[in-house]
Amino acid sequence: MKRREWEKEGKKMKGLFIINPSSGRQNFKENLNQIAGKLIMDKVVPTIDVFYTKKKDDAKNRVALLTEGEYDFVVSVGGDGTLNEVVNGLILSGSNIPLAIISSGTVNDFATYLNLPGAASVDRFCQMIADFNTKEVDAGMINDEYFINVIAGGILTDIAYKVPKDRKAIFGKMAYYLEGALELPKQFFGDLMHLEFEIDGETRQEEVTVFIVANSRSVGGFKDAIPLASVSDGKLDILILKKVEFYQVSNLLFKFLQGEHPQHPSIEYIQADEIKIRELGEKTDISIDYDGELLEGGLPVDIKVIPKALRIIIPKEEK
Repeated sequence: MKRREWEKEGKKMKGLFIINPSSGRQNFKENLNQIAGKLIMDKVVPTIDVFYTKKKDDAKNRVALLTEGEYDFVVSVGGDGTLNEVVNGLILSGSNIPLAIISSGTVNDFATYLNLPGAASVDRFCQMIADFNTKEVDAGMINDEYFINVIAGGILTDIAYKVPKDRKAIFGKMAYYLEGALELPKQFFGDLMHLEFEIDGETRQEEVTVFIVANSRSVGGFKDAIPLASVSDGKLDILILKKVEFYQVSNLLFKFLQGEHPQHPSIEYIQADEIKIRELGEKTDISIDYDGELLEGGLPVDIKVIPKALRIIIPKEEK
């Protein structure tokens, strides 16, 4: 229901902002105050409730308590980790409340994919809420947790946990790229992961450098890392990078920058509904990242798509 339809029925929209105060750069709070003030002054909404997170799972636990109709929309304010918690809470609540996103983290892949306005785009975000166009999007489930954008394991997937927060605040994405450049030589040609993949019931064993299971195209700050992915096709996209010989590296990087890497001989690219991954042989410490969060327990994992799990508020021009 759009804003004008609410007005005809004499209803007023009510929003809940879930804010991670430690995410983002210094000026994001000022921008957020401008957004809240403009929404109220322009009579888009008369009431905005605010919940500040203090520790892990605060956002998830708060949103999980919501009931249908309690709010007309929820806004996730933070990075990919905050968004992941809000997504988990919304799905667990069963409230079907539309979600808006204000990105203030370092990478913000999902928001980038949908071309959503950030905290600095005050007018554009407020207009988006006024227009109230929504898009049904898929989510994924890994074991007992939900994700909105990506699962990754292997080389460079632990970079987010190695970069200090103060460096991320100053350098943004560049902090990840610098750390990645330092880690790449020792990880890229290190030991391979010996994994078994069961993809839509078909089993294969691979020696793997990295694997990615994605819902959108944007991963790790690269807009077309998973070029065929769509958040509304009812599928997850799996990219498996196998062993890469030294002479193949430059060609692989070139194809990656051109968005042609799925055709590289060292890559398998598959679309599926369900993926199970387990480690062969002796268990090692493989870090599994899901939407910027570290998955406890690592492998094995059972991953599946949840079609049309959420309604996301998007700019009118993007619908």
